[in-house]
Amino acid sequence: MSAVLRPGGELTSEYPLVFDKGGPGEVFSLCEGDRVLSACAVLERELLHPGGRTRVGFIGSVSTHPDARGRGLATQLLCDAENTLRERGCEYALLWADEPGFYARRGYALEGEETDFLLNEVCTDLICGEKSIRPMRQGDEERIHELYTQHSARVERSTEETKRLLACPEMRVLLATHGGEVLSYVCFGRGADLGGVAHEWGGDPEGVLACLAVILEQAKTVFVMAPGEAGPVGELLDSCGAIRAAGRLGMVKPLGRAKVLPRGAFVWGLDSI
Repeated sequence: MSAVLRPGGELTSEYPLVFDKGGPGEVFSLCEGDRVLSACAVLERELLHPGGRTRVGFIGSVSTHPDARGRGLATQLLCDAENTLRERGCEYALLWADEPGFYARRGYALEGEETDFLLNEVCTDLICGEKSIRPMRQGDEERIHELYTQHSARVERSTEETKRLLACPEMRVLLATHGGEVLSYVCFGRGADLGGVAHEWGGDPEGVLACLAVILEQAKTVFVMAPGEAGPVGELLDSCGAIRAAGRLGMVKPLGRAKVLPRGAFVWGLDSI
């Protein structure tokens, strides 16, 4: 996987829930002898949303060695993963695709609503009251997890899983505090896939904006990911003149009789692989 997706670099530490020892994810592979020809990561998750909960399987990091391409290995690998997820009770397979046409021909369709913002500056007049911004430090993880669970649509994960995800490399986590209480958090950057992206945040909207203002002190622009209903954070970003764009969050394939993923069920954040 690293050889195909991160030539000269390293992949596994970006996705600790899959690749860390004792994590909930796993790797599917096709081999000839001792040689791995094709592989992918799989992570089973419960999506919590206003309509209830939906069990899904995330599929990611699909990789085939250049010398083995054109033999249908990736298709066989997907079928193996999908069949296993179906047997385990997952209703959908979900993935993010660099080549959506490949997956569309194999039954996947764009699904989920995402709102993206390109932010160049923050109007500090929109931030009421005194808020201090600091980096995350040891002991903050439980409070960050508590703020994460306030999202009405999210992946169900444990505090320990949140701790693993917050330790991803090349990720900056900032906290907005007042009187010593952590009000908000923003996760910015993560490995090669999410460099320059504020891809998960939670808590007081003005605190989120204050964190983004600090990030902009070093970055010329910040790409902010939000769910389809960006809510008060989206309204603040609009007031700062951010460029707003609507898009699809990923690709979905039903694994059973269900045809439409419940509205709001496709969520975003640190759990993507």
